[in-house]
Amino acid sequence: MKPEAKILQPVFFVTALILYAVFGSPTPDRFGLPEIIISILFVCSMRIDDLRNHSFAWGVLAYGLSIPLMIGLIKGQNIQDIVRDIVPFLFLFLPLIFGWIAMAHTQILVYGVTVIGLIFSIRTIWVYRDVWLLPQIWGQGPPADLLYLANSPEVLFSALYCIGSGGVALVVDKKIITGLLIMALSTLPVMAMAMMMQRAGLGVVALFLLIGFLFFLYSRPRSIALPLAFFTAGLFVAGPVILPVFLSLIQKTHLVGLNSRAEEWKTVFGIISESWVNLLLGTGWGSRLENPAVGGLSVSYTHALPSSLLLKTGVFGAILIMATVFTPVFKAFKSIITPKSMVILVSAFFPFLISVGLYASYKSLGFGLILLVFSIFSNRKLEKNTEIMQ
Repeated sequence: MKPEAKILQPVFFVTALILYAVFGSPTPDRFGLPEIIISILFVCSMRIDDLRNHSFAWGVLAYGLSIPLMIGLIKGQNIQDIVRDIVPFLFLFLPLIFGWIAMAHTQILVYGVTVIGLIFSIRTIWVYRDVWLLPQIWGQGPPADLLYLANSPEVLFSALYCIGSGGVALVVDKKIITGLLIMALSTLPVMAMAMMMQRAGLGVVALFLLIGFLFFLYSRPRSIALPLAFFTAGLFVAGPVILPVFLSLIQKTHLVGLNSRAEEWKTVFGIISESWVNLLLGTGWGSRLENPAVGGLSVSYTHALPSSLLLKTGVFGAILIMATVFTPVFKAFKSIITPKSMVILVSAFFPFLISVGLYASYKSLGFGLILLVFSIFSNRKLEKNTEIMQ
């Protein structure tokens, strides 16, 4: 590859992220002009240097682009549905193709995912501008944001990363103003998730705050007084918003429970148990099901990655693909962890879990970017990473 191309590749990658943040959609219904331009930029920034070190992942990628595709075509699945399955499948392999970004441009990747989450949050909040001052009706009725931007894993990542990195700056680095400003940015994604009544995301934020407080209380008890004072003041100021949102979350839980996720799994098991082919190889890309989690409508997705893979690639494909997806995550937790790198790791881990198990956001580009964040830890020794990890 020419040196000029290597210089331009990070520029292409960042430009793609900016366009995605401003104009993109996590799961677009059609391939519009923004998606075309973003795809071209990503293709121009691809770098495949070594095939041997990742032979298993390349093999799984080849399997996913052959067997489930052939089964889908043989069964006459809708071509648009097939494409809408294959594209998210390719997102799962972003660490394979863009691992060089995680290694050589850690800051670009982490800040890029954070900025996407913040811009998605602003776009969500703007859609709800008519009810900014009425938190008691946030999340009532059909969602105003039809793109479901607040469901994106980047939004939760940005909330956790801003809270965590701001807390580290405040407690560890003693940078009071910087820490407070960074933490203040987290109000954007938190507000976006509150407006969309994202129970899992808001619950994770609360848990993250508790874990962070207990960690610093144990490791730096003398430094926790000032952050605790600011946090208490923030709770007092935001009390008129927090209380009605909390009551709305309780009401939603009472009304919808777990959104029929168990019934969704039962439906998937029923389909794959119809034949040995379905069980082992799945029903192919593009297959649909009458999903009880969305009122029995015929859709081409489930809300959990494992159940979706079981349905479309069978037991064999699900095992192979899940092994590939979880590999960078397992490697990341074996790395040497510093306070700043721990913030990145935990900020990526919770959106990963939610995307895999609760929401259909595993089908988004953002999920692939979260997997790419884990590659920061797994592609090389942590001590060789850039200064953001120190």
